[in-house]
Amino acid sequence: MSTKALRKEEEDNLLRRADDLCRQNNLRLTPIRERVYRELVQNGGPVGAYDLVDRLSNEKKRLAPVTIYRALDFLRDAGLVHRLATQNSYVISHGQPDVNAMKIMFVDSKTGETIEVHSTEVAEAVRKAAEQAGFKSVSPFMEVEGEIAR
Repeated sequence: MSTKALRKEEEDNLLRRADDLCRQNNLRLTPIRERVYRELVQNGGPVGAYDLVDRLSNEKKRLAPVTIYRALDFLRDAGLVHRLATQNSYVISHGQPDVNAMKIMFVDSKTGETIEVHSTEVAEAVRKAAEQAGFKSVSPFMEVEGEIAR
């Protein structure tokens, strides 16, 4: 199977997963939400909200940034995308870790490329540190900026 066919298969799986997740949770994947998600899936890497405005608008109608931000908020709340603070951009989620793991996004500061890892060890260390600080962590997500070793 070609790389292009594998990529198309992965895109189809991610889109099917988004549709299934929304149905299971009684969420509505509106056409604009689906278009935003599809654009993120097809891009494969982090994309900024204003880039999405440009990509999804046409000569006849320019989408309002608030429309894109609302779609991104929905997708983030549904667990389908992550906001990368270091890049001020959004990237698709490749699934939720098990309840004892933390999702870690390693972000290459030069290329913007991301690698998603799920770790129970990091989750436990953060839980313990938070407990010692008298803090309750609500987001099982961590972002680490650096360079991907080649």
